[in-house]
Amino acid sequence: MLHFFQNNVGGSVGMATPYDDTFKTFISENAQDFASWLVKGAQVQEKLLTEFEGRKLQADALLSLLVPETGEELLLQIECQSKKDADMPERLLEYHLRARREHHRSVYSCVIYLRDDGEVQHSPLTWIVLGDEVLRFHYLVIEVAKMTADQFRHLALPGLLPFMILTREGTTHQVAEEIFSGLEQAGKRDSLAAAYTLASLAFGKENRTDQDWLLRRLSDMDDVLRDTPVYQEMTRWAREEGLREGLQEGLREGRQEGRQEGLQEGLQQALLAIVTEHFPKLVRLAKKQMAGIKEPEALQLLIVKMSIAQSAEEAQQYLLEVDEEE
Repeated sequence: MLHFFQNNVGGSVGMATPYDDTFKTFISENAQDFASWLVKGAQVQEKLLTEFEGRKLQADALLSLLVPETGEELLLQIECQSKKDADMPERLLEYHLRARREHHRSVYSCVIYLRDDGEVQHSPLTWIVLGDEVLRFHYLVIEVAKMTADQFRHLALPGLLPFMILTREGTTHQVAEEIFSGLEQAGKRDSLAAAYTLASLAFGKENRTDQDWLLRRLSDMDDVLRDTPVYQEMTRWAREEGLREGLQEGLREGRQEGRQEGLQEGLQQALLAIVTEHFPKLVRLAKKQMAGIKEPEALQLLIVKMSIAQSAEEAQQYLLEVDEEE
């Protein structure tokens, strides 16, 4: 299942994952909605590059804004974070200074925490040296988990709908359906990938029932999503990560517990990850067929076949052959 998620959704000094790209695309596709939410009355003039010169550093989003009421031009820097980070204030400050230096404009910095992971550090960041305050840095903190779905509904900004699934009492199938339908009606295809990712995060990877429902819903959206670059990259990465983790976990459990079940489950997860990426409409058939496979070697062979299948028809034939081989 595609429920992998990085602690840092966005900006980092390390290697970016497809989920970084997912959320960068999410903000980019809905730049005006984010600007309207975070800076009242602001209008987006330009989306700026988020990778700064010098030491590699990437922000989630950097938008050039105009506030018509005051005539002020400024930069809006946004970070999305799934877990609290003790270094976040300093990271924001570094992004802030880099953006100000490169673009010679005032910067308004914001961090959006997606989950309730305990107390986060709030603005301002202050530095005291020898009893004197040498720095006071103000930034905006938004904790989505402490908001309600109605707060996002009342904003009437379609691009922000995916956040509803992470709000208080918002983690339901009904809210997920509302999000997917709203984005489809608004023509925001790239945001559907981010919405799926957030829903998977909200439901929790251990909740098999909700994850299975989400996977079926994703299959229904396949025609809309399949051509979007962010979805293709996300599912490709999930396949590779799922295959690697599934095999490693299965082998580890099999060795540690001396049971075949550990390896079997790992191979099943790997097979499901491959089918989910390339042939999502065959997920149900794959689950049915692999449930009847008792030998790890047979599952390994099926994994290879599904990896090289060139069409849904060919993949379906491989799955149906399982009955013939039994």
